[in-house]
This record gives sequence, C-alpha cells and structure tokens, in this order.
Amino acid sequence: MIPEDVRRYAEDPAAHGPELPPESGFTRILTDRYCIVLGPVPTFTSVSRLRLDPDQVAEALAEVRALVAGRRHRDAIWWVGDSAAPSDLADRLVAHGLVPDDRPGSEPHATAMALVEEPPPAPEGIVARRVESLEEYRTANAVSAEAFGARAEERAAWDAIAEERFEAERRGHAPRTYLAFVDGEPVGVARAVFDPVAALLISGGVLERARGRGVYRALVRARWDDAVAEGTAALTTHAGSQSRPILERLGFVPVAEIDVLLDPHE
Repeated sequence: MIPEDVRRYAEDPAAHGPELPPESGFTRILTDRYCIVLGPVPTFTSVSRLRLDPDQVAEALAEVRALVAGRRHRDAIWWVGDSAAPSDLADRLVAHGLVPDDRPGSEPHATAMALVEEPPPAPEGIVARRVESLEEYRTANAVSAEAFGARAEERAAWDAIAEERFEAERRGHAPRTYLAFVDGEPVGVARAVFDPVAALLISGGVLERARGRGVYRALVRARWDDAVAEGTAALTTHAGSQSRPILERLGFVPVAEIDVLLDPHE
C-alpha cells in the first residue's frame, strides 16, 4: 500500500520540499492555489497543485500568465491531477485557450505512479549509473534529445548551459543525471530529484535501437539504489503511455491521473 504522503508527492512533487536555492537555477512560486516552477531555460515552465475557486479560474489563469511572462518564460505546462479543484478544471482551462500537450516528445495525459518495494535488478550486460564528468553530462543531454525528439531550439538552449547545470548537479542543486550503457555505448538516460518523502524519476528515455533489452529497468534500479542510500525507499514518477506498462511490471502503482495542458499564450 502506498503511504498517503508518497501519494501526494507523486501527484504534485513540485509543491513539496524546501525552498529552491538560487544556485539550482529553478524558481518556485507556491501559493495555496497553485505552484509554479520556472527552470533555467524559458520553456521550462510548470504549473501544478491547482486548488482554484470555480468562479475565479479566469482570474487565476491571468495571474499565472502575468507571473510567467514577467519572468520571460513561456510554454507553461499545467498538470491537472485528480486532486485539482474544481473537478472540471481541465475543461475550464481548455475553454480559456489551453490545449492538450501533444507536441513531439510530450503526451497530453500522465499517470502519477509510486513504488515502495524493491524493483528487479538490472539485466546482465547493462550498466546504469550517475554521470561522472561534464563530457558524460553532455552525452546524456544528446541521448535525451534523440530519445525524445527534442526541438533544435530547446536542445541548443540546454547545450548552452550544460557546464553550469553540471556544476549545479555536482553541488546537489539540480537533478541527478544517469546514463545506461550497453557494450560501453550510452543508449539510455534518466534523471532524479531526491526528497525525504520519495525520489522523483524524470526524463527517462532509451534510444529506439536499444529498446526492449531492459535499459529502462536498469535506470530505475540505479535510482532506487541511490534513493535507498539517501534513506528513502520510495520512487515516484509521472508516466506516459510508453513507460507506464514497463513501470507496472516493475511494481509501480498508479495513484493519480493527470491531464497535461499547454498554454500557448504569449
């Protein structure tokens, strides 16, 4: 059974944990109505843990848009989970101009999932571990861009700050980055954020030519081992249609369904 604090964290991870230090490159705006996280590039814009008055959805949307624009960010992603209020919030936001996020590499629906039991070990011949150098960090970014079909503009933005982001990761101010290798070739990438409640698994992807061999499973196990070493035997993630079946086989349990909406408002 998934503990309630893990379930809440799984649905709205950005709203939990301590304040984000300036060195992280991330800014969090947390109110009793919403949580906004602004990342180190303008397209990293996330809105979650939504608790809005039914009569003030338009006002809240305008408020969030103003905050996002004021920080020179854009392409806000709204994560509307089962606990969001009002219960028809996703429909209301669509009526105000938001659209399902069906861009390449994205999906308009996610399932919040959690794991509190030890997952299977990595298959033989597959090594998954945390990156150890700036060169490996850049390699991880390249693998991720290929696996998710990242747009050239987005890839260039992250490449431009790779050294800065790697240093932030080394100091514990950014998600940890992992690579998976088959016969010495990097074919999978994943990241994780470690919180006292659970570790949040993000950005897990495998190159098409290496899929079906257990690479994703190896990346999950590597992050589980690190979470346990940190004193947290729980993993959470937002799963898409491809990752959910794999995660279920590894023991993950669905705890919430989430509509993923893009705000194309400029």
